[in-house]
Parts: sequence; structure tokens; C-alpha cells
Amino acid sequence: MKKSPAGYKLIISNRARNVLKILPKRYQQTIILTLMEIQENPLIGKSLARERTGQFSYKVGTYRIIYRINKKDRVIQVLSAGHRSTVYQ
Repeated sequence: MKKSPAGYKLIISNRARNVLKILPKRYQQTIILTLMEIQENPLIGKSLARERTGQFSYKVGTYRIIYRINKKDRVIQVLSAGHRSTVYQ
């Protein structure tokens, strides 16, 4: 849980942490850098629809980061991360 200069705190779920641990190192580093970008500007991701309304997705190659923004509390909650074929399940 790190707070950015923009004031958003980043919370990464256990599910997302577990997936990140098993990814190849090069993708881990890229996703960590991407999380810092999302922390600075949470609206850079794509807004999702249907049962995922209120959530956002951000592409990192063939991987996706799924997150939710709480503007009131200035918190970004990373719900999941993983390959695009499985991350939405």
C-alpha cells in the first residue's frame, strides 16, 4: 500500500500478488512500472462493462491488470492481473 504524489493509494489483492509472482521476470517488472503509471493517472485504463461495471482494465502486452478506483478515499484496488485469456474469469 503505497501512496503516490497524486494522492492515490495502491492496494494489490492476494489474487493479483500470487499471479504476479509466477509471471516471467520481464513481465513482472513491466507490470510494476505500469502499476505506478496507473497510480499517477487511474483513468488511463479501459472502463469495463456488464458484470465488471466500475472496473478498469489496462493492457501490458498479452497481460491485463483489472482494478477499481475509489475516488472518494483516493484508493486504487488491483483486483487481478494475468494473461488476457484467464484474467476475466
